[in-house]
Amino acid sequence: MKKIVVLFIVFCLLISCKRKEPNFSEEMIETLADRGEIKNDTAALLPMPILFSDVYLKTNHDEIFMTTENGLYASYKLFYSKKYKSFKIFLETFLNEDFVFDENSRLIIEKKFKLNKKIQKEYVQLGFEKFLKKYSEPSYKKGEFELKKAIIGSDEYSTISYILYLNRYDISFDDIHVRSTIIKREDSFK
Repeated sequence: MKKIVVLFIVFCLLISCKRKEPNFSEEMIETLADRGEIKNDTAALLPMPILFSDVYLKTNHDEIFMTTENGLYASYKLFYSKKYKSFKIFLETFLNEDFVFDENSRLIIEKKFKLNKKIQKEYVQLGFEKFLKKYSEPSYKKGEFELKKAIIGSDEYSTISYILYLNRYDISFDDIHVRSTIIKREDSFK
């Protein structure tokens, strides 16, 4: 009887444990790592097959570095290719959600920022689904959503983008229509 009770408790614990999905699946890393073929000792870089762009890295001084997949690739080629055997290994390390970047390390970045405390607090209180609903609105394209720019201050945009990034959503900016579309990361890689 004791064995049955113990097995039941273990089974309940296994069911109740929620496995956290990584920010980037193995397939996503493979796609990002595929930067082209080497021909005649020079790399023939192919355009990225996806719309994914911004990458956010935590630092050891509570700042966030924002770069792009191209910035990561250039950083790898310039500064890290001797330390990491491949761009894929570099990506697996740097895109791990628990990775904390040394602020003094070399990296090509677009900008750095500190998280907006008001937005962070709101995210914790609302939870992601309500947070997403508050800061998004239906797009002119059916089934898509855009950022509600009218309610987002200039000092809040980066924090909102970062929170979306952590929850596996990315923002695609449309220059022509001046819209910021919110895209599930997995949809960008299809």
